[in-house]
Amino acid sequence: MKKYVIGMDIGGTNTDAVLLDEQNKIVWAVKTTTTEDISLGFGAALNDLIEQSAISPEQIQGVFLGTTHATNAILQKRDLFRVGVIRIAGQRPETLPVAFAWPKELKNVVIGGAETISGGLECHGGTLTDLCKEEIRKAIQSLLEKEVDSIAIIGVFSPLNGYQEQIVSDLVKEIVGCDFPISLSHEIGGIGFIERENSTILNAALKQVMQKGFYSLQAACISLKLTCPLMITQNDGSLIEIQRAIDYPVLTISAGPTNSFIGGARLAGLENAIVVDIGGTSTDVGLVRKGFPIRSLNKSNIGGVSLNFSMPDVLSIALGGGSAIGFNSEEPLIGPNSVAKELTSKALCFGGNELTLTDVALRMGNLEIKESNPDLVCLDLDRANVVFRKIKAQLDVLIANIQGEHKDTPVIFVGGGSALLPSSYFQEGYQMPSFFNVANAYGAALSEISGTIDTVISLQNREEVLNQLYEKAKQKAIDQGAKPETLRLIDQQIIPYSYVPNQMARVVIRYSGKRAL
Repeated sequence: MKKYVIGMDIGGTNTDAVLLDEQNKIVWAVKTTTTEDISLGFGAALNDLIEQSAISPEQIQGVFLGTTHATNAILQKRDLFRVGVIRIAGQRPETLPVAFAWPKELKNVVIGGAETISGGLECHGGTLTDLCKEEIRKAIQSLLEKEVDSIAIIGVFSPLNGYQEQIVSDLVKEIVGCDFPISLSHEIGGIGFIERENSTILNAALKQVMQKGFYSLQAACISLKLTCPLMITQNDGSLIEIQRAIDYPVLTISAGPTNSFIGGARLAGLENAIVVDIGGTSTDVGLVRKGFPIRSLNKSNIGGVSLNFSMPDVLSIALGGGSAIGFNSEEPLIGPNSVAKELTSKALCFGGNELTLTDVALRMGNLEIKESNPDLVCLDLDRANVVFRKIKAQLDVLIANIQGEHKDTPVIFVGGGSALLPSSYFQEGYQMPSFFNVANAYGAALSEISGTIDTVISLQNREEVLNQLYEKAKQKAIDQGAKPETLRLIDQQIIPYSYVPNQMARVVIRYSGKRAL
């Protein structure tokens, strides 16, 4: 019996699915419109893929999904838990407000209350002040009276030792019950307090949207008689179990562009490439080296919130197939608004009243869409050409900025929006590979299992400590389903804390290997 895996991507506009054989070749691909309830579009895409390819559910060994679900929830400020924040900080840093430097609207939606209690650690691991259980209970009760839905617990220097956060967590469960959503900052990682607190609060806020969305995806798989694992791609392009994605939703925030970059490079048969992903709403540009996207050296940021975990180095603009087009005199205005998944009802070519980039492309004859009517697009060709000259200039700037010293790196265009570009654009060494419009789903299907250790530890016995961490990362990957013989070290970062005694450093080690299906 032949075996297959399915890769999927749930974007803001479309839900894509691809079927891969045992040689990682695309056998079939489908694309559907993303639905408000993401499980409906997800189930429809899965059902179409199974029916059209004429395979049986027993042949499918895994469904691997990338999604912008968490990112969209933050950007749209929808379906987020109200979070109660408990700071374990004996020095009482009242001059540093919770959700420091957040956009006001997002802060108002997410922050339900905050309490600071005794405790915390010194930079050398000693106790800042003693914990008081009665004080902890009062803080928890105060937040519950404010009707928070989730609690984020952040201790000073807790990555050195998370025991104080765990004590507070245990008391929350004792008072409210074991099912109450809790996020602990030492499990999110990073020594810096503000970014670690921000990541923990967002993680706590996102648990509602992930629970609602991902449990419904599991139900959709069951209804189609799929018994294989459903796994989610995370920020580094590797797979995690769905329960871990629900517990740590911040790990999935940048999975979308990561999958597109990996998928685009592999579709073109390249280890090194610049990948331009044009979707329905936005365009992302990244650099792939040795098969993996280059990671950003700067602190990551989502929705105006500074975070403490790595994301791919991405340059983005509001440019996609659904982008609204206007004119200020003769100067074209492209985006930032987009009709996104409502393209087929709002764009001029479908009988709507919104001029979009898809309309302009149809008017120029760049592509054909069977259900559309280009005659409904009242736009002269000179203005249409001006729009695409501006788009070319914008894309050229992004490509030049991302390539840096890698001047001869091939440029790959993927995503459904790439089909809108005029053919002349690809006479300059750029290319659009087969299945370019489902590169994100293909990247998800190719994802490997990884094991990551992100810890703060003393490196006084450097070689011995690092070898122990290597083995822990390997075992973590194996426990999650990686083939031991395929494991390789794909990321190692050692960041010394010069202001901390005992040669303390943050060490990030990541091993990745092929799935043991």
